[in-house]
Amino acid sequence: MLDEELRLATRAALRAGEEVARLRREGVRYGRKDGWELVSEADLRAAEILHSLLTSAYPKDGWLGEEHKDTSERLDCERVWVVDPIDGTREYLQGIPEYAISVALVINGEPALGVVHNPATGELFAAECLTAFERPPTDATGYPLEALVGRGEQLHQELPPLPDGAETRGIGSVAYRLALLSTGQGNAVLTGYGRAEWDVAAGVALCRAAGLRATGIFGDHMPFNQPEPYVRGLLAAEPGLHARLAAFFQQFRRE
Repeated sequence: MLDEELRLATRAALRAGEEVARLRREGVRYGRKDGWELVSEADLRAAEILHSLLTSAYPKDGWLGEEHKDTSERLDCERVWVVDPIDGTREYLQGIPEYAISVALVINGEPALGVVHNPATGELFAAECLTAFERPPTDATGYPLEALVGRGEQLHQELPPLPDGAETRGIGSVAYRLALLSTGQGNAVLTGYGRAEWDVAAGVALCRAAGLRATGIFGDHMPFNQPEPYVRGLLAAEPGLHARLAAFFQQFRRE
């Protein structure tokens, strides 16, 4: 059981959320990493809070976070915290309430717990997923597809081809999208783009804890704590719909 870890991760996410919300109210500075990717003062402060609280309690665990320098040391760790201090920095800076703090504990390559907190709405999603289960598959042909997708992907028409009749809803943070899906909003989250592990690890844990299947876009296994910490697309849905969509996307696969 991971009761203590889940309590601490929740407390850390809420504490980081307080600081993120404060900076949003009072004014926040921002810039660009590597010349293009947005990063704000709030990202860095939240990263410090999360790192301090989690590593002081579990100093032997590995760390993989967007705002910390990655090292190969985590590859030798059975347990690794995978953290995005703000997933959806663009939405945060624009005042769109679709960003989230994302905290996951990965054990032996699988997300074992996830906490996703949206400071703008006050929503908190938390679950452990030591033994993932899946709901019995349903007949996925009997209801429409409502996919939660990236706000930018929808705006710029960069979505992968979708089955006839599919509807999409654009939401900024992929961690937030996965958290919403885990509570029954929409019936799939998908993207054809690669994502960093810290973007999706906590949300994948939440979805799997809810009995959903979460994989790569083609239905392929999605291991975490990899040397290159990226996943090849993402597909999350209840098992019946997941199987239908994975089969649909296979026709576009290029090896």
